Amino acid sequence: MLRVATVALAFHTLVTVAGAWKHLSKSEFRAALNEGDRAIIVAYVNPLDKKSEHLEIEWSLLAPEAQLPFVSIDCEANSDVCASDGVGSVSIVRLLKQGEAEATYNGPRRASAILSWASRIQRPVVSEVGSAELEDFKKADETVFLAYLDANDEASKSAFTDVAGRYREEFSFGLTTDVDVLAAEGVTAPTIKCYKPLDGDTHEFKDPTDLTALENFVIESSRPVIGELLPHNHRRFLDRGWPMVYVFATTEAERSEIRKELRKVAQSQYESLTMVTVDPLEFPSLPEKLGLDPNALPAGAVHQLSKDRIYPYPKGRSWTSSELQGWGLDVWQGRIKPWTPPGVTTTYDDLGGRIKATQRVSIRNNIPGVKIRVGGRDEL
Repeated sequence: MLRVATVALAFHTLVTVAGAWKHLSKSEFRAALNEGDRAIIVAYVNPLDKKSEHLEIEWSLLAPEAQLPFVSIDCEANSDVCASDGVGSVSIVRLLKQGEAEATYNGPRRASAILSWASRIQRPVVSEVGSAELEDFKKADETVFLAYLDANDEASKSAFTDVAGRYREEFSFGLTTDVDVLAAEGVTAPTIKCYKPLDGDTHEFKDPTDLTALENFVIESSRPVIGELLPHNHRRFLDRGWPMVYVFATTEAERSEIRKELRKVAQSQYESLTMVTVDPLEFPSLPEKLGLDPNALPAGAVHQLSKDRIYPYPKGRSWTSSELQGWGLDVWQGRIKPWTPPGVTTTYDDLGGRIKATQRVSIRNNIPGVKIRVGGRDEL
C-alpha cells in the first residue's frame, strides 16, 4: 500500500515542481519590506542548496492557506540583498516586520508546520484565553499548552510565562483564569494541559511553580507519536535514553505517508521507544553512521542507546506497523544481531535477547554539541 501511495506522491511532487519559484526582484523585495507595519514571510533561496528544491514543493502549498504574504528571493541572483540580511549559502525562512527579522524558522520543511509557525510567532508569548476562544485555541497549533490558574496565582503565572518564552517558537501557550471555563472543563487550578490535535491526545501537569519539572513536562508531553528529527530537538530525543527508531525518506510527502503507516506501532510503544522520521538533507552523514545506504531510501534503523547497538531495518521490507513490530520482536528476542561497521571485529554472545558486544558504535560525533545521557534502560 505504501509503495502505491509513494508513486502517487511522487507524481504529485513532479507536478508541483513544474511551477518554479516566483522570486521577487530586488526592487520588488525592498518595496514589500516597506509596506507599513505588516509582517511578511520571506524564503531566502539559494538554488545551489538542495534544501531549496524541497522547500519549493511545500512553499507552493502555502498560498491557499496563508494569511500573510509569503515571498521569496533568489540569493544567487541577488547576493548583495541576501548578504545585507545576513543570509549565506543556506536557504532559510524568516518573518520580517518593517524590514527587520523578527524570527527565523527552524522547523521541518512542511507546509502546515510553516503556516503554524507563522501564526504562532505573531501571538503573544502567552495568550489570554476566555470561554469564547477556548475551543479554537486548543486546536490553534500542533502543540498547545494551556494554563488553568487562579487569578491571584502570580507564582504559577510567572513560571509558566518563563517556560513559554523559551519555547514560544515551537509551541503555542495560553492562560485562562476564567472560573466558568475551569468549571466547564472540570479542572482545578493550578493545572497545565498539553493538547496535541494531530495525535489526538492530552497531557496534564499539576505543579507549575516547579520550574524544572514544568520545563520537563513541556519537553516530554510535546513529543509527537512520531517526531520529526531536527538539529534543535535531537538532543531531547536522545536524552530520553530509550531506543531511537530512525526512518529516512527523501521527500516530505514520503515521510508523511510513513508516519501514517507507522502510527499504530508508534502509539503502542510511545513510552518505550522514540520514533522519528528524518530528512536526509538535515543529517547527511547519519544514514551511514547507522549502517544504511544513503542512496537507497526509505531506510531506517534502531539505535539501542543503553548498549550503543544499531540494528538496520532490512532492505526491501515494507514500512507498515505489522512489519516493523514483527522485526522489532525478532531484535528484542535476540534473533537479529547488531550491525558491525566495516573493518571492526565484534563478537556477540546471544543469550535470548541479551546480546553482549565487545565493540561499541556511536553516532554522537555526528551531532555537534550533543552528548548522549543514558538512563540504563534496555527495552527494545
